[in-house]
Amino acid sequence: MDNKVFNHPSLILDANCHLGSSSLICYLTERHYGAEDLMRVMDACGITQACVSGDGFPHMIHQMNMEVLQAVARYPDRLIGFVRINPWDDDAVEQLDFYIGEKGFKGIRLHPMADGYCLLLEPNLDPILEKAAQYGVPVYIHSGNEPWSMPGQVLDLARCFPEISFIMGHVGLNNLYQHAIASAGKVGNVLIESSIGPAVWAVKELGKDRVVFGSEWPATSMRCQLAKIQDADLTEEEKRCVLGGNLRRLLNLGESPGDSPHRALPA
Repeated sequence: MDNKVFNHPSLILDANCHLGSSSLICYLTERHYGAEDLMRVMDACGITQACVSGDGFPHMIHQMNMEVLQAVARYPDRLIGFVRINPWDDDAVEQLDFYIGEKGFKGIRLHPMADGYCLLLEPNLDPILEKAAQYGVPVYIHSGNEPWSMPGQVLDLARCFPEISFIMGHVGLNNLYQHAIASAGKVGNVLIESSIGPAVWAVKELGKDRVVFGSEWPATSMRCQLAKIQDADLTEEEKRCVLGGNLRRLLNLGESPGDSPHRALPA
């Protein structure tokens, strides 16, 4: 894609997309979602770039990461790689060095529920988080599932690793959103990702700089998740930050001060 596209005033970034399947739907369908599927949805919804990680069955993590690597190589101006890590894997640290250190991935994704560990009871997380701090990349955590990844656990990790920016996925889901927003409000290094949960409330409670747009595609509709922000009772500046500005700053992608949040959804 022509780099001029990224100076367009309606640039929108998605913080949370997946290739393969999703931990929410992989047990219900054998459909595999590839990079071309994601490109079609992004184009239809007006998404300029998306952070992408692999998802599906836990034993397929290595395959997931390799598929994301191939997709990012094919669409380097559209896709931003996040490496999915399971702390139980013996080569977890080596995977970080490969995908982030060698291949330029921009973040780490953890899914405690899918991979069977609790955030505060897994000592193997420490070297992973130390690597995140070393590389200066954010850590996205699927949150909202008891007892694996509750918002208070993300808060405690953020306090233990103040040099890391954590992204709390899904506003803690609909069952723990109040705890997610309250927990994020106690520290400065946790951002809320907007998919599924009540993101607008998070913006109002935490401020425009603490929430990033994410769709959780393909488990949810990218169009619906985007409309949730675009049609919300938020100011122009709040929408601009949530739909792209905050994520660009977090990932050091550069500023675009003229962003307009009202890129219309297709009919």
